[in-house]
Amino acid sequence: MARSASQWLRRRSRLQRRLQVHKHSYAIRLLASLTCTLVLFLVLTHLPWYPAPRPVGWQLVDEDRRLALLATQLEARAQEDAGVPITRFAPPEPEQKKESRDTTALQVLQLRKRLEPPARLQAREVIFENPEQPPQIIGGLGAYYIHIEYPEAAIRAGIEGRLVLRFIVETDGRPSRIQVIEPLHPLLDSAAVAALRRVRFIPGKQNGRPVRVRMQLPVRFRLLPSPVQANNSDNSS
Repeated sequence: MARSASQWLRRRSRLQRRLQVHKHSYAIRLLASLTCTLVLFLVLTHLPWYPAPRPVGWQLVDEDRRLALLATQLEARAQEDAGVPITRFAPPEPEQKKESRDTTALQVLQLRKRLEPPARLQAREVIFENPEQPPQIIGGLGAYYIHIEYPEAAIRAGIEGRLVLRFIVETDGRPSRIQVIEPLHPLLDSAAVAALRRVRFIPGKQNGRPVRVRMQLPVRFRLLPSPVQANNSDNSS
């Protein structure tokens, strides 16, 4: 009996120890699961469940403002150097500002037209046919014929005749836009044009001011007989 009682007590003590170990491990597992649950909850609460909405439109930041100002300065310098208008892409502006800018540009253009001298506009745009005082060759028509060089090939071929030049006398007396409206021969046409470029005119005037005048000039090429031919013709007669 004593032996069986001791065995029962041993079994009981073992069972109690197992229960204590089981309770201790259960508490540890419970604490660990609670810790994991808390960490998981904190992580889930900080995750973005919905994507952030994208900004609509645009907005200039400080860096963009500096870049836009630099681009504007470079375009202005290029426009001043080349004199060519440059297309500039700018942010949309309110309608009121656009209308005010258009009105200002129109006023500036009208003011420039008013301030520009009428004589300058007339001299630049109008070409007269019959002014009050027509242009004249400095030195007379003989000064023009002095500059003509009769081509040797034309002399040998016996080419002579008449051609007509059309040109414009500028306000400074220079002939420009020279055209051969009634040609004679390429060699003689070129000689007449080259001679006209060497002469200068007294510019024509309208209301006492120099103006541009369109003119026509007939040019006569004639071969004179040589002294030998003249003597032969006299002897034969």
